[in-house]
Amino acid sequence: MAPELTYSKSRNKIRRQEHNVRVKSALSSEKRDMRLKRKRAEDKAPELRRKRLAENIPSTIERMRVFDEKRTGPVITISKKDDEPIDPTKLTDEQKAAIAAAEQKEREELEARKQKSLEEEQSLLFPTLQKNPDGSYRMPKVLITTSRFSHMHKPAEELTAVFPNSQYIPRSKNLSIFDIAKIAANPTTPDEKSGDKPRDPYTHLVVINDHHKKPQALTIVVLPEGPTFHFSVSNFVPRKKISNHGNPTDHMPELNLHGFSTPLGKTVSSMFSSMFPQAPEYQGRQVVTLHNQRDFIFFRRHRYVFRESKGKEKAVGYGLDTEDKNKDKTPMDIAVEGIKVGLQEIGPQLTLKLRRLERGLKEEVEWEWKGQMDKDRKKFQL
Repeated sequence: MAPELTYSKSRNKIRRQEHNVRVKSALSSEKRDMRLKRKRAEDKAPELRRKRLAENIPSTIERMRVFDEKRTGPVITISKKDDEPIDPTKLTDEQKAAIAAAEQKEREELEARKQKSLEEEQSLLFPTLQKNPDGSYRMPKVLITTSRFSHMHKPAEELTAVFPNSQYIPRSKNLSIFDIAKIAANPTTPDEKSGDKPRDPYTHLVVINDHHKKPQALTIVVLPEGPTFHFSVSNFVPRKKISNHGNPTDHMPELNLHGFSTPLGKTVSSMFSSMFPQAPEYQGRQVVTLHNQRDFIFFRRHRYVFRESKGKEKAVGYGLDTEDKNKDKTPMDIAVEGIKVGLQEIGPQLTLKLRRLERGLKEEVEWEWKGQMDKDRKKFQL
């Protein structure tokens, strides 16, 4: 006889424990039977699985996100025509396809207008963020240094391998950040006696601050006129402490920026994109990822690893619902058969959080983090 599915209130401890164990076992068996029954039904009718997954969407903090009306970017109005409502049941397939294409085109045009307005606003606030003062493309050249009397020499050297065309120079105790930025932003003149070529000006200045011999803060200055970004650093893991890490090469990496949606987030992503050349070398198979999630920016660097699939591994695209499974395979499908793609982490690992954004070099504060901003967990700044 199956036990009653209610927990016991007996005064005998042993009997109470035995009864509660039987109740938990019966509940687990009931859930397992329901799960297997649902799986058998969904295997026969795949539309049941699609319907269930479409309805059972978890309510995460990201899906319940509240957008700040003060920082939604440029306001764009859409003019709507006062047409009569269309009955979708009276439309043919061609008319439905035409309406869907028109709506998709309208969404793309709206997104393009938003992006253009955002770029114009960004260029007015920070004119040298992406381009030189004369409007030409900025080939990034990064100068990396530390705070005074710092112990961050090894982390600074690791960052030189992250940013292409970068150089680490130890900090002099007599120079301030403003002095270093002023010197780095100006090109040097050629020396006729030694025959040295003139040095091109740096485009970015990166300053690492430490606390108890660990990286604590990262300041990035876009030369020559700013802006200045102040980040806090946490969870720094050097490359040598990452299990099975790879060694970096001199190839220009790909840049993957994900999760930056607000105007402030777009400004931060534009700054990071300006620190990497816009011509990645795909043969190096290196990718740098900056993933923003809940205003924390996770930095990772990986390498693609291609290998042959093993005997029990499933093929590429297994489980995907295709309209015509019996169609002929394309040359690309044949080429990727038996090939699997993995990731090998190169490092280092670190987590950034934006604390302050200044318009120039220690000038007007454009945005600053405050503790009350985290009161509503569903509202994000980036």
